[in-house]
This record gives sequence, C-alpha cells and structure tokens, in this order.
Amino acid sequence: MKSQIKILWGTVALVLAGQVSAATSWTLNTVAAAGNNSAVTATSTGWANTGAGASADVQVLQSQPAVNNLVLYGGGLGINNRDGCSSASGNCDVGDIKSTAPEHAIDNNQRYEMVLLSFAQSVKLTNAKFGWTGTTDYAGFGGDSDYSVMAYTGLGAPTLAGKTWGSLGAGWVTVGNYANATDGTNNTINAVSSVFSSYWLIGAYNPLAAGITTGLDTGNDYLKLASVSGCVLGAAGCAPPPPPGKV
Repeated sequence: MKSQIKILWGTVALVLAGQVSAATSWTLNTVAAAGNNSAVTATSTGWANTGAGASADVQVLQSQPAVNNLVLYGGGLGINNRDGCSSASGNCDVGDIKSTAPEHAIDNNQRYEMVLLSFAQSVKLTNAKFGWTGTTDYAGFGGDSDYSVMAYTGLGAPTLAGKTWGSLGAGWVTVGNYANATDGTNNTINAVSSVFSSYWLIGAYNPLAAGITTGLDTGNDYLKLASVSGCVLGAAGCAPPPPPGKV
C-alpha cells in the first residue's frame, strides 16, 4: 500500500462572455465538481528528497503524506518536510522547523519540494496561482518565489519513489523555470510549449530536476499552491498543435 494520502482537487468550469470555453480551473478543495466537458478530477501528492536530516542533493525522493506533511493552508498547499523538526532539537533537521514560516511552504531550502498533480485525463496547464510567496510574504527575510514546472509525457504512470530529482528518467520534460511568482494572480506557464499530460510537477525552483536557469538562485524560494488552470484535451478549443509539416 502506498504511503501517501491524496488530496482531491475540484474541477470548476469557467464561463467567458456568455459561452463555455475550453478554460478550466482546478482549485484545491475536498469536492470533485463537473468540468466543462466531463468530470475531470486531479489528486495532489507531495514529494521531496529526504534522508535522516542530511541535505545532500542525491537523496532519494519520498512522498510527503497529507495532513502532517502535505498541508492545506489558507494560501494553498504547503509542505512540512518529513525530515523537519517540531522543535529546534531532536533526531531531525533542526534547521527545518515544521509548520513555521517559511518552512511550511513548498520550498527549496535544504530539500527540493514539489507537488505532483495527477489528472484523470490529459490536460494542458497554462496558469498557476499561489496564495503565499516568499517574494511578498517573506521578502523581509530574504525570501523569493522562483518555481519550476514539469510534465510527464512518457507511457503509463511515472514512478517517483526511490529516485532522485536528477534521475527521474525518460518522459519528464521541463515546461519552464519562472522567476518571482505573484501572489493571488494567474502566473503564466506552458504558454509556448503546449505540453499535454496527466501528470504535472509544480514546486520551488528545482535545478536538479528541471535544469539550471541563469538568473535564478536556489535555497530561498517559498510558495503555497492555490490552484492551476488550463484545458482538457478534446474540449472545444483545446487541441495539441499539428505535427510538423502539416496544416
């Protein structure tokens, strides 16, 4: 039995100019609602490289179970790393105090934390909304809010447990690395690449998995994921680009 608890995301159709469009948003809640073409739900699981209080980048990935580690806050999903401490002592990482700012966010301080979104159908995500970021809410303490987005385009379902961020394997593509997410607004992702997938990773900037980007630093990025939006493959106006050389 997998040691991870899944949080259900509801699917809410967006109506624009009196017509149902292909745009759909998934806001974190506990009820699955109908999308604009079908009931398309998603589950979220937390992941991070962990290992007995050490911070080596080669540590294997472990799920960050819901309730205690993957937590829904007012600003969205955050991760209290399972290597962290409940106080500044003990057999744990005393530099990572659980449930306290900014370590309660999805961050890359000591560990690289990301949320895996698993959709019932293939989707194209175009925006991510964060309800709490280091740039705004922790800026006075040196916080930042760079983030990475990846998608799985391989066959079947991806396996993360026991791997490292640097060895996720074939099928994972970097959609983008982005600087300074803005609180409470739709931050554009996947605008050019038009990637479709049932599995998406969104988290603090992760150079181990998503590649090093000049101008982005690591170790001080903090975010809480509130919602994502995009469209479901096959819905009106939601289709992948034609193959090269075809009209």
